[in-house]
Amino acid sequence: MAKVLELKSLTFVRHSYAVASSEFPGNDGDRPLTEKGTEAARALDQALASSVPPPDLILVSDALRAQQTLHELVQYCSGQPEIKVLKELYDCSAGQLYNIILENQAGRDHLCVIGHNPAVSQLYSMLSGEYCALSPAQSRTLLLEDK
Repeated sequence: MAKVLELKSLTFVRHSYAVASSEFPGNDGDRPLTEKGTEAARALDQALASSVPPPDLILVSDALRAQQTLHELVQYCSGQPEIKVLKELYDCSAGQLYNIILENQAGRDHLCVIGHNPAVSQLYSMLSGEYCALSPAQSRTLLLEDK
């Protein structure tokens, strides 16, 4: 039997604004947030903290821009969720992201993923049935049936 989502809610976050790859001489995974990116992540923190239940678990990409986005989510993370840094979130497909979520959902009510497009937008779109293209520092939360 195929595994299904057993969560009550699932939040998708696209990392905030990073230095453009054309302006960064290093490895893409090492691109930091811009000042605008830090400010946008702080604004996202306020929006999430006021509208979304705190997560039990945050799955975050190992890319610096995703790590820095997480670092700014102070209020949202005030419940001290477990945090897993996953290299495989950096360049995964929507299907791979779904499998990662399934592998990490046991015993959780609310899971948050901080990752990259196109996977976060594509998976949210597939699960919600509505097209969504998340911009940097944007999020969407799926409220799933109570299990």
